[in-house]
Amino acid sequence: LWGYEEVRSPVIEFVDALSIGVDPDFIDNMFKFQDRDGKILALRAEMTTPIARIVATKMSSKPKPLRLFYICNVFRYNRSYFEKLREFHQAGVELIGCNKPEADGEIISLLLFSTEKIGLDKVRIDLGHAGLLSEILNIMRLQESEKEFFQRILKSRNTAKIEKFTEDFNTPSELKDLLLRLLKCARLKDLQSISLDSGLVKVQKIFEELLEINDILFDYGVEKEVFFDFSLVRGIGYYTGVVFEASVSNIGLPLGGGGRYDNLLEKLSGVKLPATGFAIEVEKCLWALDNRDLEISKRNEPKVLVKSKSRSAGIKVSKFLRDAKIPCLLNFDEADVKDVIEYAKQVGISHVIFAGSSTEEPLEIHDVKLGLVEKSKLQSFVKSVRNRYYE
Repeated sequence: LWGYEEVRSPVIEFVDALSIGVDPDFIDNMFKFQDRDGKILALRAEMTTPIARIVATKMSSKPKPLRLFYICNVFRYNRSYFEKLREFHQAGVELIGCNKPEADGEIISLLLFSTEKIGLDKVRIDLGHAGLLSEILNIMRLQESEKEFFQRILKSRNTAKIEKFTEDFNTPSELKDLLLRLLKCARLKDLQSISLDSGLVKVQKIFEELLEINDILFDYGVEKEVFFDFSLVRGIGYYTGVVFEASVSNIGLPLGGGGRYDNLLEKLSGVKLPATGFAIEVEKCLWALDNRDLEISKRNEPKVLVKSKSRSAGIKVSKFLRDAKIPCLLNFDEADVKDVIEYAKQVGISHVIFAGSSTEEPLEIHDVKLGLVEKSKLQSFVKSVRNRYYE
């Protein structure tokens, strides 16, 4: 319903290819072995890096953004929990080639949409920002070992230990106050109440980005499920922006998570290509569902691209289509009609909807396959599509 296409990667790759952009501890947890020539191979331990390599080497000429999904087994040595599983399955998506907050909003909303569709309710998203935490730690002028230690203190939310650490390292009072106020923020909108020093330009920019993402989540109707956690970090080193984890109350560990990684593809191909995505662990979802039966349906469906002058109107149109079980995707770029139609032809879109600032206005609908253009109300369009594809 969201316009993502399946991609698969090899189970075995050279360890150097799987190690780009990830932390040393993560590399240590890979299952590694030698081939006949003595080269070190590894079983894939996660899917983002393999997919990034495929995009960089096999899909570089394809029109962007790319929307890709996967359901694959991965292999990792874990030391705790029922993460004692050495092989487990990840289901996830990657949105590659768009650096706008709308892409992050889509990914987070899709995660919540997906968990709801498999029967999980009350899923909570904890969201942080890798760049925000990194910038503040850099301002504090800490060594790497000190950063790691301080991040553990932040995660514990022990105010007394945080204050002692900042005093020991002569942290300016304004910065210490900012740290404590960030830890008290429970929602993204709470960032509005924090006044920043004029010198914290990067921090201010990140605040603006997070507040815009909150507005986008509001448009999707999921902002109440998202909580702000300044101390949140992911265990993989390639994240550069928003990071998040999904959890439910009956599991003590996250179902999965994701975030923005704008530098990973550049390390693989030399071409800077922004990206964001998420992965959830299938076994954890099944555990949370308490072995309930799942019903999966497959059918041949149309695919609709929505281009709107108004973000809010575009999201409303896409939500209406998805509620009607019609797959659709949003266009974030400021491209003209000709370029949008050309993009639609290349990626297999059946219809393009050009919406105005209100969903009550007639929509300009392009039938890409038949080359026809018409004005129609959204309800009429949905009826005609269902008659054409499903009746």
